[in-house]
Amino acid sequence: MHNRSHMPITGLAVALLMPLTGVEQTRAQGALQLEEVVVTARKREESLQDVSVAVTALSSAVLDSAQIFTSEDLVQMVPSLNLQKGTNARQSSFNIRGIGTESFSTAAEPSVSTMLDGVVLGRSGAAFMQLLDIERIEVLRGPQGTLFGKNSSGGVVHIITRDPSEEFEGEAMLNAAEGDEYRGGLTLSGPLSDSFGYRFTANGSTRDGWIKNYYDGDKLNSSDDWSVRGKLRWTPTETLDLKWASDYYDMDCDCTANTIRTLEAFSDNQDQVDAVLQELAPVVPGDENKDTNVNSDVHSETESWGHSLEANWDIGEFTLTSITAYREFSVSAATDDDYRPTSVLGFEQSGETNQDQTTQELRLTSPAGERLDYVIGLYYFDQTVDRRFNRSFQFGDEPGTGISTFSVDTENWAAFGEAKYALADGWRLIAGIRYTDDQLDYTFRREVNGPGIALPTPVEETPGGTSEDDTSGKLALEWDYHEEAMVYLSFTQGYKGPAYDVSFGTDPVGLEPVDPETADAWELGLKSNWFDNRLRLNIALFYTEYENFQGQAYLDPDGPSQCPPENPGCDPDDDPGSFALINAGKVETQGLEIDFNALVTPNFLVYGGLSLIDASIEEYPDGQCSFGQVERNDNNCASSGGIQDISGGDMPYSPDWKLSLSGQYTWELESSYDLQLIASVRAQDDVLYSISQDPYTEYSGYEIVDLSTRLLDKGNRWEATLYVKNVFDEFYTTGIGSLPSQFLPGGYVQVVPKLAERTFGGEVRYRW
Repeated sequence: MHNRSHMPITGLAVALLMPLTGVEQTRAQGALQLEEVVVTARKREESLQDVSVAVTALSSAVLDSAQIFTSEDLVQMVPSLNLQKGTNARQSSFNIRGIGTESFSTAAEPSVSTMLDGVVLGRSGAAFMQLLDIERIEVLRGPQGTLFGKNSSGGVVHIITRDPSEEFEGEAMLNAAEGDEYRGGLTLSGPLSDSFGYRFTANGSTRDGWIKNYYDGDKLNSSDDWSVRGKLRWTPTETLDLKWASDYYDMDCDCTANTIRTLEAFSDNQDQVDAVLQELAPVVPGDENKDTNVNSDVHSETESWGHSLEANWDIGEFTLTSITAYREFSVSAATDDDYRPTSVLGFEQSGETNQDQTTQELRLTSPAGERLDYVIGLYYFDQTVDRRFNRSFQFGDEPGTGISTFSVDTENWAAFGEAKYALADGWRLIAGIRYTDDQLDYTFRREVNGPGIALPTPVEETPGGTSEDDTSGKLALEWDYHEEAMVYLSFTQGYKGPAYDVSFGTDPVGLEPVDPETADAWELGLKSNWFDNRLRLNIALFYTEYENFQGQAYLDPDGPSQCPPENPGCDPDDDPGSFALINAGKVETQGLEIDFNALVTPNFLVYGGLSLIDASIEEYPDGQCSFGQVERNDNNCASSGGIQDISGGDMPYSPDWKLSLSGQYTWELESSYDLQLIASVRAQDDVLYSISQDPYTEYSGYEIVDLSTRLLDKGNRWEATLYVKNVFDEFYTTGIGSLPSQFLPGGYVQVVPKLAERTFGGEVRYRW
């Protein structure tokens, strides 16, 4: 463990605030202004500049101009947001300020809450969808436990779709890009009567793969998906507004294919490496390898759908809001885990997950603008996750198969409230509190055939459960130190519920729960508008400490033997080991975030953001070693049973700095069209992709430049775009992992995104 001073952050805050006090003396004159941005970060509609929370709001216009098609692409626009990319939708999750879900247990909560139109999505994988007909996306950074609940200890990503329009309108979109990638979308909206309106949106996409598989000549990582959404809005009286929304999303892909980055020979395994290289030929492992040679099926099938009813009832000057929702999410996936054209050790695995959830939120919102305004509410969440996992393995000459089935039920209810009180002219105090009650139950069963799977067999379903409660709070002080600038200081607590290590290798007998994870966060922020609202500058300095951080520990079988006595051919060196979910210890994250929008001229807009983040591990004495570290015996990983002290290390998926910058210039032509040029750059520092601190999983920083030109009809009907992603053909990866030496000696694999090479495309939109 080591201590660090936080004084440099405070000094930087003062330095940033002081120069702005003189900006009013040089304001430009005129009516040219940035548009106001409205967010719901405090469960009511407010101007972004009036909210003492670090929020990045992305409008539909920004998303369209940047060619942001899926929620995964949001990391290109929000510097503090990163993606922890798994081999299937069940394992992918968001990371904010270096904090994400460091577990793949079915009975663990996400660290970053994902929401769709006010409805919490119980599994992170359900948030990875096509972005169709979006009103805006709000990314709330840092713990949001008071208003958003237990699974928002890292932050919130809220996707908000458009409501039915008061007049008939529609939009059609077609998009084509290199690699046989095609997208299409259609939106229809309008009134059916004076009090009843509708909105219907559908889209679909297909794309060819970009990873060549030499085993059969196919291209992997292709996908086909489609989605539909319908909304109905009824206002039977002037005081009652009802909105019904239904959506469905389906994706089928062979998108779990990665490539081999490294094979490395150590003291006595050169012959093994040479044999594997000969087997893989003509594939050559390397930093920019885009080829593979695998014999197993790699696929992922995802389905997500849901319904929600939102009611807003004005009771005098108060508003009573009810959001009732039911959702389901399912994913089945298979991977080639040995990355070879043969089945090494007979190892094959696949699985499927089915989740359903029911949520109910009820809240009362007081009128805005009073000396005291507040939001109070009740929340209920009930979720069931069923998982089936299949594995085959072979010790020596003895094969074995195993099937585990387990179910996890989560029931949560909470009471919350947040109030804002005007202390004096320009000074406001905000106080919030949330009480949470969690009940977590599971059942587990595993069937094993043959001695190849050296695990006990629970004959009957084995149950278990735990319950926890928590009270988390918030205090914030706001000061309007200038007519167009607010400074705030806040203290916020976060809570992530209890968990169990429920996975294929679980021993359910005497299984102990993992304690809840808690967070204490300090934030000093500035929200400001300058030059007659032509420059919007928001700054946040933060420090957050997480206790009982929930993470994975690797259990190396080279400790106590995993071989059953009835299998004399079993060799413990053949066992790749397993992982366990534990309370790792303490994690800290601190840094600086800047968001800005500048209307330089009537035709020139510049916008972007910068994050400087130090996310570190303060206490983690029983951290996992990577397979490569065990093989190299880094930090005595081989002799310690795969365990190492990673205290003082860096959190994964969190570069020290990350930048997003875009410029948009519009030429007003004499014809009926305008021409727009958009250039953007996103750059980041080195990033570590494994919490094990394995240096082989670190990737160097990179810069990506995108360009596009748009022809815009002055009547806002036609729009045509030509774009180039990754103009300078900069290769990069979004994940690096280590494999057991039994599969690949000294082997590391990498996730290669399609945009790791230059890509041309075009899009046409028509509105009516």
